[in-house]
Amino acid sequence: MGLRISIPQEEIVKFCLRNKIRRLALFGSVLGDD
Repeated sequence: MGLRISIPQEEIVKFCLRNKIRRLALFGSVLGDD
């Protein structure tokens, strides 16, 4: 099952580091085929 987002993982990492996010949860239609 692949994620349905088109953001490069390195950009997500940079965003989390910049904003001191230790855990990022994705849910809803980004995860499934609904």
